[in-house]
Amino acid sequence: MPSATPPPPRILLLDAYDSFTANLASLLRTTTHATVHTLPIDALPLPTLLQHLPSFDAVVVGPGPGHPAKPTDIGVASSLWHLPGQHTLPILGVCLGHQSLCLAFGAAVRRLATPKHGLVSPVTHTATDLFAGVGSVRAVRYHSLHAVLPPPPPPDHGAPLEALAWAHDAENGQVLMAVRHRERPFWGVQYHPESICTAGGGAEVVANWWALARAWNCARGRRSVGLRPGLGGGGGGAAAERGLAARQAEWERASGARALVVEKGERVGRRVATRAVAARGLQATRVAELLGVQSADEFVVLDSAAAPGRWCIFAVLAPGVTRVITYSVGDAAAVLSRVGSSARTEVPLADYEGCIWRFLAKYMHARTATGGCAESPFWGGLVGYFSYEAGVASLDMPVARGDERPRVPDVSLAFAQRSIVLDADTGRAYVQTLLPRDDDWLAATAQRLTLAAAAAAAAPTPAPTPTTHFPTVIRPSQPCYLAAIAAAQDHLAAGNSYELCLTSSTKVLHPRPAPHPWTLYTRLRARNPAPYGAYLRLSGATLLSSSPERFLSWSRSHACQLRPIKGTVRKSAATTRAAAERVLRSPKETAENLMIVDLIRHDLHRHAGDSVAVTKLMHVEEYAHVYQLVSVIEGRLEGGRTGFDVLAASLPPGSMTGAPKRRSVQLLRGIEGGERGLYSGVVGYWSVCGAGDWSVVIRSAVRVDEEVEAGCDVWRVGAGGAITALSVPGEEWEEMVVKAESALRAFVG
Repeated sequence: MPSATPPPPRILLLDAYDSFTANLASLLRTTTHATVHTLPIDALPLPTLLQHLPSFDAVVVGPGPGHPAKPTDIGVASSLWHLPGQHTLPILGVCLGHQSLCLAFGAAVRRLATPKHGLVSPVTHTATDLFAGVGSVRAVRYHSLHAVLPPPPPPDHGAPLEALAWAHDAENGQVLMAVRHRERPFWGVQYHPESICTAGGGAEVVANWWALARAWNCARGRRSVGLRPGLGGGGGGAAAERGLAARQAEWERASGARALVVEKGERVGRRVATRAVAARGLQATRVAELLGVQSADEFVVLDSAAAPGRWCIFAVLAPGVTRVITYSVGDAAAVLSRVGSSARTEVPLADYEGCIWRFLAKYMHARTATGGCAESPFWGGLVGYFSYEAGVASLDMPVARGDERPRVPDVSLAFAQRSIVLDADTGRAYVQTLLPRDDDWLAATAQRLTLAAAAAAAAPTPAPTPTTHFPTVIRPSQPCYLAAIAAAQDHLAAGNSYELCLTSSTKVLHPRPAPHPWTLYTRLRARNPAPYGAYLRLSGATLLSSSPERFLSWSRSHACQLRPIKGTVRKSAATTRAAAERVLRSPKETAENLMIVDLIRHDLHRHAGDSVAVTKLMHVEEYAHVYQLVSVIEGRLEGGRTGFDVLAASLPPGSMTGAPKRRSVQLLRGIEGGERGLYSGVVGYWSVCGAGDWSVVIRSAVRVDEEVEAGCDVWRVGAGGAITALSVPGEEWEEMVVKAESALRAFVG
């Protein structure tokens, strides 16, 4: 009889809660063509893990924060180096995994004099073993700790580990970059082969390791067996996670439950009705005023006031009609209401296994629409915000509330059935409705825009209202901010993080009667135009945003894009673009950007598999008052996944946390000591056509409408910067001040 078909090759990747693990999984898949199954380091006790190891051809112990001697940081991985012979299999350690290997066989693990985070170093190597046939290597390093091999033993006592590669630092001297075990099938590399900027030592070294691992297995007749049930973790050829809607449907089938998100009498399978209007020269501010922005308690406009933004999107919120969804982290239910109504309906999240994201995914799945204009990115749908804390909770971390001041929901989304979209490129406006028999509103609104556009062509654009009431501005304490930077750098030196995005808050007290928030926004828009601005009054919150940073967009054809910004230089008469380029190309600035690019690749790989690509890497872009270093990461979704799945898996924005994300969020909570609220969250839309676009809430001012202090409206302006081992505290203070000033232009000057 013919022998049974051998199972496909499999690699077990142990994840130490790093923010680059999915990048490493993708590199392993594309280089080895094996199935990669990712499992957290603390998911299974060792006896259970041993039962599953025969299913794998090799193991990779991945990177992560912390110290290899700490059980909470390394988990079960530290036990793999000394397993009995029958359990031995090839293992590659990367960064923390490399340090664990070295520590297990007599090396010391020490702090570097100068940590290396997001920095590229040339690597010299033996040109053997992992590096056989490998030429020059420029490797990205993310480490504060390094392994130091013991002195060579006497000639008749061979050392267990053999060094294969080194970096040579002016500050740290010679640093071990790779080892192999002389007798067991163990290898380690200190640098990150999966980083987008590692050249020569990535796929080449992984391919050599895989060949060595398979040769070791073959020589001993070791063959993997089929997967046992109960392993958990994630696997598959593309290793993309299942979408939220699919998980909800699977849970409903298994539990026999059926969560309903379509209200009585509400139609599903909507068609969009559209009127296109020539509106060249019609300003977004004028459209907002036509829609009654100054008298509306609830209003949303997503406003592209500068390149590369193109669209201005108005959610026309109809009293008594427009549905609003709110949720606060820790609540057992989402709350449904309507604009202008005090009536509330609670939706138990127990019907969604406690997951607000699954509720929203099903809500929109039931409201997919057709028939809209192909040129318009938004046909109606959800518009609003997710707070920073909503993202923290999605990391399965408790959200510690700070003081007792008034707060607003962590999620606030209006389902806009009427909308207007302005196209800055073509000068066209799209008037759209999802409501049945809404032709009268369509016709009347289209006519108003046509008349307004004609009037705008004949009259100059009015200047924004000048500042007449000067508020009190309470800035962060400089000594406290510098102390927070020192605390962050202590964590970096200890290996607890690679980068910490520290933030602070400036408080603005505006005496009453204060200017209308729309007046403040028009000042901000004129003084600091931005591609992803927003004016939002919803659920008791008011947001004035002049954000330069798109977090995530996705098209109706499932193409995703993220545009992280890291690196900022203030514009001045003395700062030419060339001068800004020199500053932004410094090792410190490029390291900040690279760390977030690698983190975002990881987030996107989780749903876009191996389609992820960096299409722009550290380009300098010019804005009204600053130059910034911008990268673009793109990927395509398949298998029923949506951009909302990526959004839910990627918050908070990595550019506002640092890397690794989970550990950085934990550390920042201790350093900052309070909530961030809307600041560091995202604002944007998810359209019924399937597209979505969300910006990071930065360069913004936020007001909780119920908060009053000494008879004044209270506005809060968040600002901060990425703290790395190379950060100079005084310069970080200045960068934070520059960013805060961008939003303070709404109030002063």
